[in-house]
Amino acid sequence: MTQSMEIPRRISIVGATGTGKTALSIKLALQDRRFELLSCDSMAVYRHMDLGTAKPRPEELGDVNYRLINLVEPTEEFSIAQFQHFAQEAEGNVAPGSIALYVGGSGLYHKAVFDRLTVPPTDWLVRRRIEHELDEIGPQDLYRRLSELDPKSAEKIEPTNSRRLVRALEVIEITKLPFSSFGLGITEYPPESGLLFGLEIAAKRLDTAIAVRVDLLHQLGWVDECRALLELGPLSRTASFAIGYREIFSYLNREISLDEAILQTIGRTRKFARRQKSWFGRDGRVTWFVDPNALADALLVAIDRP
Repeated sequence: MTQSMEIPRRISIVGATGTGKTALSIKLALQDRRFELLSCDSMAVYRHMDLGTAKPRPEELGDVNYRLINLVEPTEEFSIAQFQHFAQEAEGNVAPGSIALYVGGSGLYHKAVFDRLTVPPTDWLVRRRIEHELDEIGPQDLYRRLSELDPKSAEKIEPTNSRRLVRALEVIEITKLPFSSFGLGITEYPPESGLLFGLEIAAKRLDTAIAVRVDLLHQLGWVDECRALLELGPLSRTASFAIGYREIFSYLNREISLDEAILQTIGRTRKFARRQKSWFGRDGRVTWFVDPNALADALLVAIDRP
């Protein structure tokens, strides 16, 4: 098809959790069969973690194919480099003349796909040793170490972001290079990376939507899902620290009450949503919309433009 050369092969709908990105993408895929959906969510890659990662249910998807979810067991470690590989493979399987429509709010995963992020190597033994240090001495000492070794990275990583601290120190130890030396910067983009559309809602509305969603997920059986996860064996560190799951695990371990778990989940989700908004808000390529219908119309116009 000659038309396939005129259509952008890769598009993304970004934004904070709870803004309705997934529902909009499914609506688009049902409306226009050229769209093939690809998740860009760091937690949806895990099997058996369905409610808390807001994976669409089969009845919502119908016959729409939704790739890049359920890639590994929650007991397995998973890296950005692995996601990059799976994404390249998934894009290669997109039908000629169709469009890879990414949807999700995991900033680094998005950057790995759209911006050719150079993913540094991983050494799980080194990472686990640093994680043990984190448990022993806390994030502040690790942050001070990172500030001495790589001030540029320290400026971009929050002192309380334990996962990013560990990763940065792991890369520095393995490669003997600053973590900040890998890949393009946050505001640097390669040419022709794809079309980016953003969906946002007012902060107060988003806070309410998050609280409603967390409550609904608990009604649907989130605690039971977590109980079943614990029976699988020791979860990977990333899976075990997923928002909402960590709080429910604490409840199941009788460390906090269920009400506390719900409130903590709402609080962490709201903070995460603000970080997502800040991350994607720095990307000047994103065209933002508050009305999902307007976004859908603009996207359809863009792919049909000569």
